[in-house]
Amino acid sequence: MKNIKTKLILISILTASILAVNVNALNLSQAVDIALEKNLDIQAKNFDYLETVENVKLSDSDLLPKVGLDFSYNNRDEIAYSTQADTDATLTAEVSYNLFNGFKNISDKNSSKFLSQSSKYSLSALKQDIILNTKTAYINYLDKHNALETYNSAYKLFVEQYDDSKNRYEQGLIAKNDLLQVQVNMSSAKQNITRAKGDLKTARNSLSNILGGMDLSSETIEKLNNTTLKISSYDTNLLDNRSEIQALNMNLEAIKQQKKSVKSSFYPKVDASLSHNQYFEDISDYKNQNIASLSASWNLYNGGFDETKGNIYRTRYLKAKTQLEKTKLDIKLQYENAISNLEVAIENFKTASLSKEQATENYQIVRNRFNEGISTNTDLTDANYLLTQAKQGLNRAYFDKFLAISTLDRIFEK
Repeated sequence: MKNIKTKLILISILTASILAVNVNALNLSQAVDIALEKNLDIQAKNFDYLETVENVKLSDSDLLPKVGLDFSYNNRDEIAYSTQADTDATLTAEVSYNLFNGFKNISDKNSSKFLSQSSKYSLSALKQDIILNTKTAYINYLDKHNALETYNSAYKLFVEQYDDSKNRYEQGLIAKNDLLQVQVNMSSAKQNITRAKGDLKTARNSLSNILGGMDLSSETIEKLNNTTLKISSYDTNLLDNRSEIQALNMNLEAIKQQKKSVKSSFYPKVDASLSHNQYFEDISDYKNQNIASLSASWNLYNGGFDETKGNIYRTRYLKAKTQLEKTKLDIKLQYENAISNLEVAIENFKTASLSKEQATENYQIVRNRFNEGISTNTDLTDANYLLTQAKQGLNRAYFDKFLAISTLDRIFEK
C-alpha cells in the first residue's frame, strides 16, 4: 500500500513538473500574440490613430449650430447722460449657424476621415512589421541557442582529444607541441562558448524588447520544426492591397479635400443667428429684445494667400503620388528578393544537410584513424572545425527558410 502511495506521489510530482515546464514555455505563435498586445511601438501608433478619430469628431462640430450665453454687468460712478442708469446688466442667449462657407466644412470633414483611414492602414502596416520582427527575433534567438550547443559540442570533442593527447604524450607517443596545440584549440573553443553565451543573451533581450519588455529569464523558448514551416500561395495581384499603399491612397484623397477647402475662400460666406437679449437697469426694470440676423461676406482679395496655399497643396499631392509609385516599386522588389531568398534557402538547406552528414562521417573516420595512430592531432582538429562549420551552416540554412517564408507572409500580410 505504501509503495502504491509513493508511486502516486511521484507521478503527481512528475505531472506537476511537466505542467510547470509547459506553462513557462513560449512558442512562436504566442510570441506574436504577445507582441501585438504589448509592443510599445504599436501602442504609440494606436494613440496616433485614436487622435485622428477625435479629429473627425472635431470636424463634425463645424457642421452643427453654436449656442452661447453672455452676461455683462456695469456699475458707473457718474452718469454720462440723463437716460443712463447707475447700474445695468445684460443677459444674451444666442444661436448661430453657418449656412454656407464655400463647402469648407464638408471638405475639412472628408479630409479628416481620409487621414483617419490612412492612420488606420499605417497602424495595420506597423503590426505586420512587428509580426515579422517578432519572428525574426525569435528565430535569431534559436539560432544563437543552436550556435551555443554547437560550440559546446566542439569543445567537448576538443576535451576528449586533449585527454587522449595527454595520455599519448605521457606515453611518449607524441611531442609536447602537439599537446599544446590541442590545448590552444580547446581554449579557443571555450572562448567561442563565452561569445555564444553573450550573443544568446543579446538575442533574448532583443526578443524581450519586442514583446514589450516581457521577462524571458524563466521562459523556455520552444524550437521550430518543419511542421510549422508552411509555404503559402502568393498572388502578386494582391500586392496593391498592402496597408502601406492603402494608407498612401487615403493620404492622397485627404490632400484633394484640403485643396477643395482652400478653394472655399473664393466663395461668399453666409451666417445666420438668433439671439435673445434681456436688459436689467437698476436691477429692477428690464426689457426684452429678440434679434434675428443674417450676414454675408465675400473675400475679394487677400494678398494672394489662397492661390499660394493652393499651390502648396498641389505640390504635396504630387509628392504623395510620387511616394505612392515608389512604394509600389519597393514592394515589388521586396517580393522578388524574398522569392529569391526562399529559393536560395531551400537549396542551401539541402547542401548544408549533405555537408553535415559528410562532416560527421569525416570526423568519425579521422577519429578512428587517430585512435589507430594513423592521423595526427592536426587532422582531428581540422575535422572538428569542419564538423562545427557544417553544423552552423545547417542551422543557418534551416532558419533562413523560416525567415524567407516569414518575409513573404509579411509582404502579403498573411
